[in-house]
Amino acid sequence: MKTGLKIILLFTTIALLTDLQSSNAQVSNPSGELKPVDPDLIWAQTLSGSHFNEFWNYQFYFENGMKLHIVFSAANFGSLKSPVTGVRVSALYPDGEVYQLSREYPIERLVQDKENHMFRLHPERDVWFEGELPNKHRVRINTSKDGVTYDIDLRMDNIADGLMWGDGKFSIGREKIGIITHIPYAEVRGTVSVDGNRERVRGTAYMDHTFQDQTTTSLMHSGYRYIHHQDRENWDIVYFMLPNKSSSRRTIGYRITKEDGETRLTGISRIKSKSDGRAFGNTIPRVIELEGDNGKTFRISRLEDEERFSLLGELGRIARRAARTFLGGEVIDYRGEATLIEQSQRPKPGEYNFFFVD
Repeated sequence: MKTGLKIILLFTTIALLTDLQSSNAQVSNPSGELKPVDPDLIWAQTLSGSHFNEFWNYQFYFENGMKLHIVFSAANFGSLKSPVTGVRVSALYPDGEVYQLSREYPIERLVQDKENHMFRLHPERDVWFEGELPNKHRVRINTSKDGVTYDIDLRMDNIADGLMWGDGKFSIGREKIGIITHIPYAEVRGTVSVDGNRERVRGTAYMDHTFQDQTTTSLMHSGYRYIHHQDRENWDIVYFMLPNKSSSRRTIGYRITKEDGETRLTGISRIKSKSDGRAFGNTIPRVIELEGDNGKTFRISRLEDEERFSLLGELGRIARRAARTFLGGEVIDYRGEATLIEQSQRPKPGEYNFFFVD
């Protein structure tokens, strides 16, 4: 991939990390109740603006121990770069081998076929998702990079209803960030072929959708996901972000829990405390204690670190320096196994996905 294309894709992937220059900026979660998601909200929400960025984050956990993360994106940086869409794929195998793919396309090639419920990054490329939620859903990736072919075809059913908190808009200063959980839980089956190694897979799936209308620098210090899947009636998901320079470690985000068919929402108000540990030679939180808007606390503890991915890792030295200057730092993703612990409850095993601006 050419250096220029890598830089554009990099900006697409990390455009979420924007805004908040003031340490006194207001941080707040939405008001209102947890409610079902209108299926039409799966479409891009921000394409009409002069600046925008949008992400559809899929996470798949298979019975054979393989894990797959797929992120579709769309971004407009104004005069900085032409608007683009992109896809990022990360395949983690039980033996520890990791394959990573990134692709991008001019945004004018994006196809949003609402009649057939298809979101396709390019009309001549098999890079798309389709299907009206919560009835059915499918993700298809067929492309290659550096001589490695990725052929992925995954179909979801038994899909739990999508959920959003109030209007789905979270506030950081003057900026609004939309966060919607389209797939809190689904069963998935299909095929994954990477570098000629084709496997039939089955397991569970998760997907959230994040969007905003502006792209400036230094919005976030870090972001955190935790996913626990037992079955359609029992799951637990946490997604929150810590803004840069946030006073008292105030956060935006939520925890949505379904136990024995009953769904509960808890807003994540702040990081109450944390202890650090090493992962891939870096220091990141090992245990995070979180305070909800109900005053109760719970902890997320990393158990096993499986992947570290630097979004600048593919760039050459000069391009890497330019990107760091623009971004104000390097963005690094970590993934692995974790557990959620709260008083008087059994620990819940799950998966974590943290990102940090270094």
